[in-house]
Amino acid sequence: MSLTPDDGNAVRRRRWGLDRCALLRGLPPTLLEHIARHSTELNLEEGDALFFKNDPSDFLAFVVHGRIYKLLYGPDGQELIVDTIESGETVDETPLLDTHSHTFTAVAYSATRVLLLSRRHFPSLTCDPGVIERAHVSLCLRLRHAVESLETMCLHRLESRLARYLLSLMHNQSRPREGDFEVALPPTQSILAAMVNASRPKLNAQLQTWHRSGLVSRKRNILRINDIDQFRCKAYLGRDAERPDQRARSTAARRSA
Repeated sequence: MSLTPDDGNAVRRRRWGLDRCALLRGLPPTLLEHIARHSTELNLEEGDALFFKNDPSDFLAFVVHGRIYKLLYGPDGQELIVDTIESGETVDETPLLDTHSHTFTAVAYSATRVLLLSRRHFPSLTCDPGVIERAHVSLCLRLRHAVESLETMCLHRLESRLARYLLSLMHNQSRPREGDFEVALPPTQSILAAMVNASRPKLNAQLQTWHRSGLVSRKRNILRINDIDQFRCKAYLGRDAERPDQRARSTAARRSA
């Protein structure tokens, strides 16, 4: 089937978006062209759901622009954000490996453009060992992140959970100058609360406590950490604060000495 000029422009636009995807980067041009020809574009507004938990996993979604949060909902409607999918990432690589339903809800929290590839076009991807290897690597990283998040959510109090999350967020963001410890907060406090499994009042109280003590200062959505060593200690990451597992090993070493 021949393409009209508009069709050709759409394929080139989709191909440009796919070139930025980590799962597909460096793959043979013919494979990328195949995906570009058979994928469809979807524009989401803030709050739109890409899919819901338990929906069939019948497509692969590539985020070209914007951001998608992976959400779980409690019995009373409370939200927990378990991961963030940025531009250039795949929302979920699992459909490449099995046919089970989605295990989370995917929601856009800004204007977001995604490319969707239907399951019937998967064979071109699943026949490439490099794609499958990358999918396994990505899922292993997500599993590691999920275990770390589970540890934080279940075993640490709010101050430590919040400090850990902000440090990880700062690590992923570029700092303007050496020695500046600033982090851009999520657009709303509700989102931040859902990321650390806390209510908005408790989250706001913790931020106010840090602000009154001088540990942090804030201008709009930019949080500046004024004492990074103390802040790391709050998250059990400072040089002067041993984590519980480190203390256990240290105690065992002293006893055996």
